[in-house]
Amino acid sequence: MKNWKILLLLSGILLLVAAVGVYAARIVSCYPSASIYSQFSAEQAQGFRGACQLDSSVIIQFSNFLFLFIPGLILFSIYWLITRPRVKKRRAGQLNGLLLLLMFDSLLVMFFGLLNYPIPGAANGPAAWAVEAIAALGFLCYLAALALWHWKRWGLLLFQGASIVLAVFTLIGGKSLILAVVIIAGVIGLPLVLRPLRNKLE
Repeated sequence: MKNWKILLLLSGILLLVAAVGVYAARIVSCYPSASIYSQFSAEQAQGFRGACQLDSSVIIQFSNFLFLFIPGLILFSIYWLITRPRVKKRRAGQLNGLLLLLMFDSLLVMFFGLLNYPIPGAANGPAAWAVEAIAALGFLCYLAALALWHWKRWGLLLFQGASIVLAVFTLIGGKSLILAVVIIAGVIGLPLVLRPLRNKLE
């Protein structure tokens, strides 16, 4: 089948779109605002938490989303990793490993944001917009690493910009100074690694 790569890409995109729809539906139905949740009686709150499995692990809470999202992400990633760049250029094994590590780390950050949505009634929980921003920035870093895999200059700029904003979010949220330092180290280190290859970026 000549078009199997396209089918791979389309299948991945469809699964990702379906996963986003499932995730959004869960957020809308199971994560009301604090003002609405405060109006629930004790019995209503208990029944609501049971129906939405809010006392279960995040893997169980978001199992339907993960069931669609992870295969979609795998198919989407495989397509871009096996597709040859328009201009064939050799890449050292160390750079391949670094880009794959950046993709993996970026996806971990994205999952950290997606699966840490503030549970209704939880004290001192993260703000909804903050975890959404962290997830979006993680996904942008992942796309940037894919772009660099295909020698796109804008991938480096996107990775640096998204990583800097992510480090700022991490520091403001007081999550981890070490994590922020690691992110900044990546922002500084990646251009240094790519410096001998800058003329190859399109």
